[in-house]
Amino acid sequence: MNFKIFLGSNLLFRFGICLSFICLLGLAGCGKKEGVRIKISSWGDLQENAILLDLIDQFEKIHPDIKVDMLRVPYSEYTTKLLTQIAGGQAPDVICAEVGNFSDFYLRGALEPLNDYVQTDKLDLSGYYPSVIDRFTVDGKIYVIPRDTAPTCVIYYNKDIFDAAGVPYPKDDWDYKEFVADAEKVKSMDAAKRVTCWGFVDDWAMFESWVYDFGGSYVDDIKHPTRWTFAEDPNTLAGIQFRSDLMNKYKVMLPPSSISAMGGLGNADLFVNGEAAMFLSGIWKTPAFRNIKKFKWDVVMLPKGPGGQRAFSTGGSGYGILKSSPYKKEAWELVQFISGEEGAKKLASTGFAQPGLMKIANSPYFLDGQDPLNKKMLLEAVKYVKYGPLCENWTEIQSGIIGPELEKVWNGTETADQAMANLKPVLESKPPKTQ
Repeated sequence: MNFKIFLGSNLLFRFGICLSFICLLGLAGCGKKEGVRIKISSWGDLQENAILLDLIDQFEKIHPDIKVDMLRVPYSEYTTKLLTQIAGGQAPDVICAEVGNFSDFYLRGALEPLNDYVQTDKLDLSGYYPSVIDRFTVDGKIYVIPRDTAPTCVIYYNKDIFDAAGVPYPKDDWDYKEFVADAEKVKSMDAAKRVTCWGFVDDWAMFESWVYDFGGSYVDDIKHPTRWTFAEDPNTLAGIQFRSDLMNKYKVMLPPSSISAMGGLGNADLFVNGEAAMFLSGIWKTPAFRNIKKFKWDVVMLPKGPGGQRAFSTGGSGYGILKSSPYKKEAWELVQFISGEEGAKKLASTGFAQPGLMKIANSPYFLDGQDPLNKKMLLEAVKYVKYGPLCENWTEIQSGIIGPELEKVWNGTETADQAMANLKPVLESKPPKTQ
């Protein structure tokens, strides 16, 4: 036998034995099971994403066998892109769902019911705001664990302007008549009758909160809608008329025609610049407004409507698992962690969101003693929130049909009555899509 061949074979044999021994010891990772890698999709800005990335880092340390990739999509593209990924079989495992786009995922059967996971791990859902839990629950099945809630009832007001006008600061129990009276008093004009400070502006055309505040409605049943009630509900008409009156009758609110001439500035800029005494939005404006140095400000709840009733629209979000995920157990571990106490504390400390967990919202993490000092009113406000209809064509109806028609009302080229008359046949021809 050739000695070189024998020697080579012998070395290979001995190397094979050595390699096998190393593999058995696990020192070379041979045959070692790799950790699970899951994906989570979100839309947050840099600050929000930093919180989520930090939570993911903590989660991976607790669960070294699970790796998490975060996929950020701009909010304007978020729902469309996710639905495309779901249809194409390339969706993430965990998604951040908002109270508005929840219906887009739920009605397409994309979300995994979480009841069994909740029961197995004895997750106490009673610690979350009941209204948010209810939003993400349909026919007894919960599909999303809440992260935050966001009542769009926050009226920011400039204390210095109120002081200069000799107007007492508004209180949470005020009503819509007192609101108008205050807006008229804090509005100011120059010698040429040009407005130098508007009494009130909103973040966008936020007519939903006035509709609800005046007792109006959009559908006959939020979770199982069969018809639109918007154009036939007299209370809805009253809410629309009130917002129109703020611009066209009382002239305390900036009309759309003036907004288009602002050269790219938003209504929030008017408030920051001292050109609007009151500004309606959500608590998410807090971090930006804390940079205001030239005047003092605070917040107050949206005023009560006729008869002392109170209701307003809301945002909010949470985390759910897609049915298509092959790693549902690991995905659930992530959802539990980021929507739990640790996540709520980090979210609350930023000042831009109200945690879905009540005890964290009612703690120094959220009630931090910084501006706005009246932030605690949001703990009460959650009781009055209303959600949009659970139907596939809600965005189309709200933004594509109702919104454009009402623009004519805001501009004063059409009355609220005329708008409702025009909307009625259109809405009847496009009933809520629930299948």
